[in-house]
Amino acid sequence: MATLEYKDVNLGYGRHEILRDVNLVVEKGDFFGLVGPNGSGKSTLIKSMLGLVKPRSGLIRWLPSVPRRGYVPQRERVDPIWPMRVRDLLRATIHALGNGFFCNKSEHIRAERAMEMIEISHLANQTLDTLSGGEMQRVLLARALVVEPEVLLLDEPTAAMDLVASQKFLSLITHLHEVHQMTVIIVTHDLPSLVDRAHRLGIIQHGELHSGNSKDLLTSENLSRIYREPLRVSKVDGHTVIYPVSDIKGNSQCSKL
Repeated sequence: MATLEYKDVNLGYGRHEILRDVNLVVEKGDFFGLVGPNGSGKSTLIKSMLGLVKPRSGLIRWLPSVPRRGYVPQRERVDPIWPMRVRDLLRATIHALGNGFFCNKSEHIRAERAMEMIEISHLANQTLDTLSGGEMQRVLLARALVVEPEVLLLDEPTAAMDLVASQKFLSLITHLHEVHQMTVIIVTHDLPSLVDRAHRLGIIQHGELHSGNSKDLLTSENLSRIYREPLRVSKVDGHTVIYPVSDIKGNSQCSKL
């Protein structure tokens, strides 16, 4: 069942067009990965899902009604609030939603539950300025979870993380998706990190969105057409691997994945 639909949507700022003719369906319970190079329009698209960017034309709609949405922004865009503790940030977020939203549960219990879900209870009394990058990103995830979202949207959540931290964070998102049956929409510039996690993918290139079932979209022919350079898709030890085709001189062409 579709939970989000885009029909012939154009997005941009002022006279500058960012994305054109976007047609997209996200099903309820999907793990949808949105991929593209920096500056391609990924953040613009996710902001349009949050209602922060209005379409120039076309239709964006949530079905059957707008679900509860949790949003995890890029870490570097969040200014720590000194000397606020992690627990205080989560409780302040709940309080800001309005007293009626969680009228039957205390802010304290809601905050503690969110921290327990992602195993950061030990950080509850630390101030934001003392957190590492990976810890801060988990705190931002906990902040998104206090609304008990039906849809979790994440904008480049692993940016600036090392490989190990990135994979651990993505495994956590996969766990939340599977255990709590959340619809996940995650933005990244790193296609290989999502190929074996996402049910459906959207790839932005040259102002256009190419989307579909991951297995159908991730073929050598499709990716070569989308990225406009020869690419190969193979399976190695059960994992999908994408790599550029070597030219005649044996030099690998650079792929912008």
